[in-house]
Amino acid sequence: MSLADIDTIVVVMLENRSFDHMLGYLSLDGPGRIALNGLKSDGDWQMAHANRWPGKPPIGPYRLGPEAQKLGDPKHDHAHIQTQVTTAPVGPGLTQMGGFVQSAAATPIPQPDEVMGYYDAAAVPTFDFFARNYLVCDRWFAALPCGTQPNRLMAMAGESKVLNNAGVDMPDHRLVYDWLDDNKVSWCAYQKGGFFPFFTLMKRLRSEILHSLTLSELGGRGKWRRYHNFAQEWAAPEPMPSVIFIEPEYSDGPHLNPTDDHAPTGIAKGQAFLADIYGKLISNPARWARTMMIVTYDEHGGFFDHEPPIGMPPLTIEGTPITTSGVRVPAFVVSPQVKAGVFSGALDHTSILQLLADKFAPGEGFSAPVTARQANLRPLQDVLAPPDAAPRAPKIAAPVLTAVTAAAAAAPMAEVTGAAPDDPETARALHNVALEARASYPDLLAGKGWERLNSYLDGAAKP
Repeated sequence: MSLADIDTIVVVMLENRSFDHMLGYLSLDGPGRIALNGLKSDGDWQMAHANRWPGKPPIGPYRLGPEAQKLGDPKHDHAHIQTQVTTAPVGPGLTQMGGFVQSAAATPIPQPDEVMGYYDAAAVPTFDFFARNYLVCDRWFAALPCGTQPNRLMAMAGESKVLNNAGVDMPDHRLVYDWLDDNKVSWCAYQKGGFFPFFTLMKRLRSEILHSLTLSELGGRGKWRRYHNFAQEWAAPEPMPSVIFIEPEYSDGPHLNPTDDHAPTGIAKGQAFLADIYGKLISNPARWARTMMIVTYDEHGGFFDHEPPIGMPPLTIEGTPITTSGVRVPAFVVSPQVKAGVFSGALDHTSILQLLADKFAPGEGFSAPVTARQANLRPLQDVLAPPDAAPRAPKIAAPVLTAVTAAAAAAPMAEVTGAAPDDPETARALHNVALEARASYPDLLAGKGWERLNSYLDGAAKP
């Protein structure tokens, strides 16, 4: 297979979980073990990677049950990540990845040891299904040792002008949306819920996004669309865009029904959201046969991972030199065009940009900074099955949520209110964007599709 066999690339990026936290269990001893770079059952290995906890015994990785949904939100800005990554764990000869508990203990979360917890198949049934039927990438790293906004900018622009979250108005960047337009590649972005896509924080896109989402509510097909229209549009005979971004409902927006996994939001809703996306994709077998879905997370959110970041060409952001990637995050490539198993080549978020360049503008690249990083990474198209592989029948099945996960996914989010603890800047920014949007486009936001947002603005506590 080759990129020519792919008609549609779907990109889904969730929030703030590490690889070991979500997928490390796959390599533990027992039935169904997958040989990948995850956790080990060996007690000596676990104690070697244990983190020192000030005033208490060291804490190693431990299992979290599926009922453990609402975890604390550990710090994950650049300074805290440096502590997490550069502190030595307990074991002799190890010099990195031992400061997660120390970092969490310095913040006001109730249970700092939760950063060492990991889930298993009972809590992540959709991921377990993806790992056993498609391709799990066990060396996909966040692009920067930073938080949400810098990493989403790297994923969508190939650069970041901010080291930490920028607050009210994100600095303007040339995004992948602009690159796709320039290269005459069709694209759209679906948004779950009744609030805004992430890049509404970039002021130049605000009007276009608001008008396009309103059009979507009226049955039109602009570049920005509501996810509740996705099933119908995917099933229809009309062509779909070549690149589709699907965004969750964000915890840093008003807490209506977040599905992004950003703690304290539990992971059950994210598992249900991804199962729903997959179910919609496979509902059109002919279209699905030539589709590639990439699922990953923007950054690790302060949760433990044992694999050190990889070296990267140096860059400077706001006067701070950066010479490594961020922490490893969960990632899958879900497609009939891949061979099931594990891909251990180094990847980061810019690998998606390079993949788009290789498919739609071969030989040109996305940008010089993205091209420079690829020397330390594997081409993402290497995940495709070999050219001489027999065509693989589309997997017409869907993951089944466990009873506990299904119940948690269906539970109301009333217990999660106000701004996400670690990111009041982004929550405040999204709130202010909503206020500005309603003031600037009162007739637009009085129309269909904005009821939840208006209800929030009229009655919710302000971040």
